[in-house]
Amino acid sequence: MRPIYKFVSEDTGLITKTVSGFIPETVVIPLKKSSQDEIEILVKAGDKVKEGQVIAKSQDTCIHSSIPGTVVNIIHSKFADENEGYAAKIRLEGVFSFTGKKIIEKEWKSKEPSAIIFLMKEGGVLNTYSSPEPLNAQIKNLDKTKDRFLVVRLYSEDPSRITDAFVTEHYFEKIKTGAAITARAMEAKGILFAFDSNKSIPQNFADGFETETAVVSLDAKNYPNGFMHEIVSTAKKTLKNSIFKNVGNRDLFIDSVTALNVYNAVVLEKPEITAEIQVTGDCLNAGAVITVKTGTSLRQLAEQAGGFKREPGKIIINGKITGNSVSDIDIPVSKDVKSVAFIPFSQLHNQTEQNCIRCGNCLNCCPVGLSPETLYRCFKNKDHNNSELQLIEKTAVLCTECSLCNTVCPSRIPLSQTIALLKKGKINEK
Repeated sequence: MRPIYKFVSEDTGLITKTVSGFIPETVVIPLKKSSQDEIEILVKAGDKVKEGQVIAKSQDTCIHSSIPGTVVNIIHSKFADENEGYAAKIRLEGVFSFTGKKIIEKEWKSKEPSAIIFLMKEGGVLNTYSSPEPLNAQIKNLDKTKDRFLVVRLYSEDPSRITDAFVTEHYFEKIKTGAAITARAMEAKGILFAFDSNKSIPQNFADGFETETAVVSLDAKNYPNGFMHEIVSTAKKTLKNSIFKNVGNRDLFIDSVTALNVYNAVVLEKPEITAEIQVTGDCLNAGAVITVKTGTSLRQLAEQAGGFKREPGKIIINGKITGNSVSDIDIPVSKDVKSVAFIPFSQLHNQTEQNCIRCGNCLNCCPVGLSPETLYRCFKNKDHNNSELQLIEKTAVLCTECSLCNTVCPSRIPLSQTIALLKKGKINEK
């Protein structure tokens, strides 16, 4: 494995506080992807909605209006994760239920796990540690026959993104409470916090927990160092004389943003209708971490960061290494968006895909010892029997999706994206 050393965000140390975003006159709330038949849309054009009202739901989650107003229409929209689907276009009208209001904290320590899980669902809490999933569903699906740990990562896995570290610095006590609540909901044996070793650990951070806690420190400037693989490996090496030596990939991993949203949903009974988003890039007049309403467009985000000083050549969502690019500046912000980078044309490199030259760079850099080039060839070759398919998919599952293989490939082959499709069992799709 060949890691990247001293990789830091261009905004590190420059952004010291969050900025409250303007309330947009119209929001576009992503409701469901075209493939999500299980989500039921509860509103139609002309309906009046309140801030925080449930406008779509499934068995596992709820989606809320981020502003009070009138539903203009249910439209087809592109989303920040490159998918498309249905969204509610809502025009601002009326009074707010949460924004600008003093919200009294609710007592949570006497609540049963089932009650906490219910509040997580009603609050629409997504776990954004990796691919976004409803947190309550993840907890319900845990193997309860074995002791399970809660792992809380307090920094971003992508060093170009500062959102999780920023949230940790400014809302640490609320994150602690959110972690304790999550541990209660899943009846965790212990809570393991993954800190950035470049930051100081707050004194008495373990105070107030009913569950045993421990800390592992990893250098967030070195990449990869924030995925499940690295955290588990570090815990097994440094905590081998404690119960946390048994931490593994079947435990529950969350990030600081998720823990904060758990606090909001359970203690404040406030649904997930805002997002802390790092807005960055040399196209902008200023960088910032902005608290915005879900459904705010990328165009509106750019305007709130001072507007463009040059035309963007690419828009990258959720980090330059692990994120994805989008082409439409009017795409709405969803609950899983943490950062938006507007990159000028002058910083773009030739991304034309070429044939593999068998240089071996992807094999040398893979943190889990896979051969991305071989998996890519397996994906391109559709002629496999069932036993071969099972072996290929089981191998692909080991991928952490760190995207290092993409970074080092001189032929610009989309190795990481291809392996992600293999993990989803899509080898037979064209």
